[in-house]
Parts: sequence; C-alpha cells; structure tokens
Amino acid sequence: MHHRKLSPLWLLPVLASLATAQLIDTESGPNLRGRTISIFDEIQDARERSLFQQLGEAADPAQARQRAVTFVERYPRSVLLREAYETAARASAALGDDDAAIEWGKRALRLLPENPLLLAMITDLASQHGQHQLAETSGRQALRYLENALAPTTIQPDAWPQMRDELRNQVDFALGRMAVEEGRFADAEQWLLDALRLKPTDYVALYTLGIERYANKDPDAAAPCFAEVMRAGGAFAETAQRRLQQVYAAKTRSQTFAEFAASQRWRVPTAAPAPAGPPPGPYAGSTTCRPCHEDRFKSWQATGMSKMFRPYSAGDVMGRFSGEEVLGGSARAIAENDQRFIELRKGDSDQWTRYRVDALIGSKWQQAYASLLPDGGLVVLPIQYSKPEGAWVNYWKLVDGSSARSDIRHFQGTPDGALYQRDCAPCHTSQLSYAGATPATARIREGGIDCEMCHGPSQEHVNAMNGAAQAKPPAASGAGSTPVNFRKISAAQSVAICGQCHKQSLAHDPDATGAVNYSQTGTFYRAYGSHLLSNYNHSMFYADGRFRATTFIGEALERTRCFLEGGATCVSCHSPHADDPAGNQKSLRFATDSDEMCVQCHQSLRDHPERHTRHAPGTEASRCVTCHMPRNMHSLMFEARSHQIDEIPDAEMTARFGESDSPNACLSCHRDKDSGWLVSSMAARRARQ
Repeated sequence: MHHRKLSPLWLLPVLASLATAQLIDTESGPNLRGRTISIFDEIQDARERSLFQQLGEAADPAQARQRAVTFVERYPRSVLLREAYETAARASAALGDDDAAIEWGKRALRLLPENPLLLAMITDLASQHGQHQLAETSGRQALRYLENALAPTTIQPDAWPQMRDELRNQVDFALGRMAVEEGRFADAEQWLLDALRLKPTDYVALYTLGIERYANKDPDAAAPCFAEVMRAGGAFAETAQRRLQQVYAAKTRSQTFAEFAASQRWRVPTAAPAPAGPPPGPYAGSTTCRPCHEDRFKSWQATGMSKMFRPYSAGDVMGRFSGEEVLGGSARAIAENDQRFIELRKGDSDQWTRYRVDALIGSKWQQAYASLLPDGGLVVLPIQYSKPEGAWVNYWKLVDGSSARSDIRHFQGTPDGALYQRDCAPCHTSQLSYAGATPATARIREGGIDCEMCHGPSQEHVNAMNGAAQAKPPAASGAGSTPVNFRKISAAQSVAICGQCHKQSLAHDPDATGAVNYSQTGTFYRAYGSHLLSNYNHSMFYADGRFRATTFIGEALERTRCFLEGGATCVSCHSPHADDPAGNQKSLRFATDSDEMCVQCHQSLRDHPERHTRHAPGTEASRCVTCHMPRNMHSLMFEARSHQIDEIPDAEMTARFGESDSPNACLSCHRDKDSGWLVSSMAARRARQ
C-alpha cells in the first residue's frame, strides 16, 4: 500500500507561533469575552521562560527536538510540559523518527487528549506502522474534535477553515488506507470518499480508492479512479495506467485502451444526506406539557432549571437586603416596601449609584440580580448572594481576580460579561433570539430552562394529543423527531443537548434567523462552534491534565470511556424530573445510593464491592464516587466532583507534580500520608491483582 509524506501542516506549526500565542483567561460566559494572556505570562521562573522561548526560535527540527528534550529534563513539572512534549513529537516526525514522534505525542495527549492537530499526526504515523487500533482511535477523536472547532490561537481565523479541511482530509485518508490494508472495504470507501470531498485533487486518495474497489471485486468502479489519476500525471500516473490496463484486459472490449481510458470519467459523489426528521416545528411552551405530564411538570417546576431566570418577585429573593454596607463598604442591598435595590459606591466618595432589581438569576447555591437599563439592556450587577456562605460576594473577583469589572466602586455601564442578553441568556433562558442589531433587543420565549430546550419544539405533538383535525399523527420519539425521548437517541446527541449549557467551549452566535440557543432548521439544538481546549489558560487544568473547573464538566464526561465506549450520558445519573427537587438539588437519579449510578452498568461490582475497593462496605472509602469522582473541580464557592468518571488515583502523577497540582483521592482521606506512601501502596495493590 502506498504512503505519502507527512503534510507540513502538522510537522512544526506551533514553533514559530509560540511567542505570540494568546490564551483565554476566563472561566465564565459561553461567549468567552474575557481577557487574554501570553503563554509566557504563565511561567514564573525567568530561566524556564527563556528556555521555553528558545523552542519557538529553533532553526530546524533537530534543534527543536533537542531543545524540547532539554526543557523536559530540566523542568519536568513545568506548566507548559504538554507544549514541550508536542514540540518533541512534531520535530521527531519531521526528522522521520516515527516511533519517537508517536511516544512523545502520547505524552502530550495524556495531558490534553483534545488536540486534533496532534491526533491527526498520530493517526497517520500509527497507521503506517501497523498500530491500527491507536490510529483508528486517534483518527476518530481527531475528526470529532475538528467537526465544529474554531481556530487555535496560533492560527489566523481566516486561514483556519482551509487548514481544518486539510487536516480532516489527511485523517480520512490515513483511516481509509488502513481500512484497505485490513480488508474493511465498506469503511475504506466511506473514509476515502470523505477525504476526496474535502480535497477533490487528492490523487493519492483517489488511487487508493481505486485499489480498494478493485480488491473488493468491483473493477468497473475502480476504472474511473485509475483513469483520472493517470490523466492528472504525477507520481502515481504510471502505476494507475498499469492498473487501468488490467481492468481493460480482463474483458473483451470493442474500444481501444485509449478510447476506454477516455471514456472513464471521475466525479466526486456528493455525500448522502444524513437521515433527517421533520423540521423542528413551532414551540408550544412548557405549560402545554402540564395536562399530560403533571408529575413531571411539577418536579421540573421546582428545580433550579426552571428558576434560572425570573422576573423580580419579592418572594423569590434569596439575598439579605438589610441595608448594611457589604464588601468593604463598596455596596449595599436595600429593601423599600416590596421592592429591592442594590447600590454601588462611586469610587471613594459618599455617593451611590442605585440599581433596581428587575430580575433574579439562580435559585440554589447563589443568586444574581439584574437591572433594566434605559436602552433595554439588563445589566447583571457585580455582587451576588451565596447561600452556602450566607453572605454577599463579589462575583467577578471570584471568577477572574482583580480586573476592571471586579472593581465594584468603578462598575458602570455593561462591562464584558455583564450584559444579560448577550452573556448570560444563552444558558439561562429558553429560545433566545435577537430581533435587532443589538443584544438589548433580544426576545425570549421563557425564563429559565423550559421543557422544549431539552425535548424540542412540541406544538405539533400537542395538537396531535389534543385531537386537532389538521395535526399529523405523533412521530416516533427517535433521534430525528420531537419531543425527544432520551432513551431513543445516541449518547452523543444526549450529551449535545445538555452541552448547550454545560460545556464551556460553546460560542453562542445568532444564526441567520436571529436564533441564538435553538434552531428552526435541522436539529433544534445548535451545532455551535467550539473553542479548542488548547486555547485556554493552563490554570483551567491541573498539571496532570484534568480539568479544574466545573465550567468544563461536559468536556470531562466526554473524555471518559464511560461515554466513548459505554454510551453513558448526563441523564444516566441525573434527571431534571427527580423526586424531591428541594432535597435533591443535584437532580440525581440515585440520590439515596450513589453507587447505583455506577453498578447499573458495572453489575459485577454490585456484590462484594470490597474486593474492588479494598475498603469495608458501607464506608465512605468504598463508595464509587470517592475514588472515581473526587471533589476536585472548582465551582467558585465549593469543590464539586470530577466528571472524568473513569479516572483512577494516579500515584506517579501526584508524586511528580504534588498534591495541589495533581490531587489524589487516596490522600484526601489519608491525610497523614504522603506521595511516597501512595506510590508504594498502589504498587503493592497492583502486585496483588
């Protein structure tokens, strides 16, 4: 099977741009309008910073690899370790040292699996060297991450679409070539055609497609492929001509070979459209669900989902509006009759700016307050009330430390992140659309997250259930129809619906109709552009690669084998219709026995769990979540459980980076022990297994 040289696209694209790389430095807001910082701002040690900078100044791949290796050896705990690993991988590939490239690439992907540029390289190299399982896993992941990826910070946005298609073409070709070698002709056909749709002049892919069709005993379909490659000239023209002559000679023909070759014309077939259900249709509103789904409607109505955003009502206020000065005298919350106001001090003066509370945001752990401005915009005020703390907090200071928007005494207008319609509404309200040129003209169908944000528009279903004469019969509640039945859709679709709000990397931009967080064509949930995780400040991750913040909770789940191989989804463990929503504010399906969330799939562990946990049944240490979902994701005011569910306490990582940069579930209980004890204990446990 013919191979082609690695595209320069993935050899050393990061080296020259490291010096100017800008990283997103905020955790809040789906539109990511936060500050950016240089990659060098993250390195505190001047000598480390200087050595890393030299990576971007390397004159050739050999020098780049040597500098990367030196950096790793000298700074094995660096915050930029994954970039050094990646540089060594790409430089090794450029030098033709494929084994080293794969091994360095694995190290980088251990710290950041969602790196489609590096996964593309691994796919190609692994497929060439017989590591087919690694190649296919890497390739499928690369294609998934590239599907809606926005430009990395090291690449100009206007150059990215062509580069992304080139990467997808390379991955599709590598997978297709590998499938031909394995005799998986149906898979090979699909991948090679996908590669050619992205790049019709990819004559290596076209020649390989001809080989696949010929091997699959379809020479007539192979002939146009060989003829087109022959006419194009180039390295494969002569070989393609010989193949075409074999096809010609296999049958008695009235044409000469030249006439036969001229008659074979190749056109890239258009992709078969994905099976589509009916258009989303009109929305009915949550109240129309109530007559038939009374119990579920009531439980949803009592959840935080329905209370994400509400017009002001005194009875729904969580905060203490006592009139006292809070947060160092920079703010005060006042109640006058049945109305609430928040006043912010103007600088260091005795003057105050008064904001009337017109809307409430949140109802469980924390509540924010918004005030209507004369232009129709809703400004989200900088102080919020924390129920666990029983106190007012400076929200922006919690999110990004000292910044212009966290300076309460100079808060005015609508700073970045503080305009509700633009920065909050996509995840806090339902069916948001922009009716005019500015977000202040936004319209919403319902405050909070309504039934149709998850189940889709339901007016036709309501009409059918009510016996309307003009209504169509109710459609089957499968993947292409609404209302959605979550038991009948794929794991990817299920998580995508929840990910409309529970994934940080989404960029909610209005479509051509003005719809922001829904769609009136295709699926009702949008295929939003996604910022690559490499675009983010390293403080969003632990040194061992795990996520630090709950803003990445959807991405954490998507990393797991539970999702990738087992089809686990958000609703495997959570339900917006859970019983006792007031007492079960996390909406857990198995609130009284958290182990049931795991043993519903891992049934062999239901009996005698101590054989797996090595701890007595019924103890905290024997709980599945204690080891596999430790509390290490920061959620502003508390530590939430990790949703990288299949993680196992990694003693070596903790010993290398320290517990603060690689927290370990074992040490969270055994606080009198250290990483040395942890390493020896885990080694002994592996020896017993």
